[in-house]
Amino acid sequence: MFVRPCWQPVSPQDALDLIEQNPWALLVSNGTEVPYATNLPLLLDRTAQNTALIGHIARGNEHSRALASGTKVLAIFEGPWSYVTASWYPNRDMPPTYYYTAVHCTGMLEMQSEAELDAGLEDLTQRMESHYPVGWRTSEIPRSEMVRRFPAITGFRIQVSSIEAKFKLGQDEPLPDALAVASVLEKHSLPQDQDLAALIRRHNSSRLQ
Repeated sequence: MFVRPCWQPVSPQDALDLIEQNPWALLVSNGTEVPYATNLPLLLDRTAQNTALIGHIARGNEHSRALASGTKVLAIFEGPWSYVTASWYPNRDMPPTYYYTAVHCTGMLEMQSEAELDAGLEDLTQRMESHYPVGWRTSEIPRSEMVRRFPAITGFRIQVSSIEAKFKLGQDEPLPDALAVASVLEKHSLPQDQDLAALIRRHNSSRLQ
């Protein structure tokens, strides 16, 4: 990933926060003719000393048959992004562009046992359902309804060896232009735009000092 020094996140924690807040990822690994790519949720393993990701994939997916313990994979996460029209700049004298955030994690994939798959699914359910006022629990259905699905999916863990993060938020543009974009996005109703505006201000704050 092409990352200019100014596009580096303010802190390494920013990359981990992006993963936590945007767990929908693209998992990529080598294939015989073309790469395999599968969209799926990947969660940070909060129990691991080093950065690790937990996920699962359908056994019927051809990609799953290409994965094996020791396979090197790339996990791609996208955070808030927006097209930036030149009309948002004070003098309208800059070309349009995109402001966006992304994190690429590379590491070795290991297959999980059924017990680890079970724990991963429970963690995924709890984290996703926590966003809803009356979230669903796996205990609301018979245990057999969960267990019978295990043969159709396989769980895995990615031990992350490298993280690349790109927070392209106007740091290489005139500061008034970047802040103008933040001001426009703050007026939008979409949570993604609000989050992007906050990131723009955070990652340009050192230029105000």
